[in-house]
Amino acid sequence: MNAALGGILAALAWGSADFIARFTGAAVGHVNALFGMLVASAVVLTGVVFFMGFPIGDLRAGWWLLLLTGAGLMLATLLLYQSLVRGPVTVAAPIAGTFPAFNILLALLLGVRPTPVEWAAMAAVMVGVLIVARAARHYEVRGHYTRAQLRSTVIISFAASFMFAVTVAAGQEAGAIYGDVQAVFLGRWISLACCALLLALRREAPRIPLRWWPALGAQGVLDGSALVAILAGSQGAGSAVTAVLASTFSAVTVILARIFIREAMSWGQWLGIAIILLGVATLSGIQA
Repeated sequence: MNAALGGILAALAWGSADFIARFTGAAVGHVNALFGMLVASAVVLTGVVFFMGFPIGDLRAGWWLLLLTGAGLMLATLLLYQSLVRGPVTVAAPIAGTFPAFNILLALLLGVRPTPVEWAAMAAVMVGVLIVARAARHYEVRGHYTRAQLRSTVIISFAASFMFAVTVAAGQEAGAIYGDVQAVFLGRWISLACCALLLALRREAPRIPLRWWPALGAQGVLDGSALVAILAGSQGAGSAVTAVLASTFSAVTVILARIFIREAMSWGQWLGIAIILLGVATLSGIQA
């Protein structure tokens, strides 16, 4: 697959899946929505692994990395869904998509020294986030959200971004041991097990009306398809292009929210989102 095409398809798939989560999470609860998405996604990835004949190595080699990848993804996605349900989507999605900046900060803690370009890109991301957060006050002025609700959405979105960064870092290390596809496949089943454990601890059974399974199935298929698109587009030269384009998935979510649920956006928000996307795309390209 062409590198650019792979990145575009991944961004469209992930952005669309997150937009659907806005509705499934509100209808069945974000935990149930996550469970349904993980079931569908795990099935898709299982088919990919076995159809393409990817070998599964010794699980003892890096079991803790797989556990961190799976549990981290479950928590990150749960936080993302919660922020999308709380809204506004046009605030939650761009902030949650800033995880490449956190990946650089984590690398800094491990002794890696960012380049001047990486520092500039991280600064751009943080400036964009501040602009989006401040521009979101127009929702308060219009009476759509209270200041406390907006603050909670920003905090939860930041937490989701950080957890996605941890998950990506652990997944990269696990991928070096098992292979990228196998690490994601195993991590996804661990995520599903963690979600089931969370439901058990809450003494809840998954309550998902039959009419919502098609939407949740679409979420899972889109999520799994995004991974396949990235892997297919990253083969050989041009992998950086795939990563950069895929990192713009939050823009797809924002555009869909603007079109279908008519979330009003100020020029400040558009500016902040553009700055975030520029910074994230730069970081993704450098890391690819």
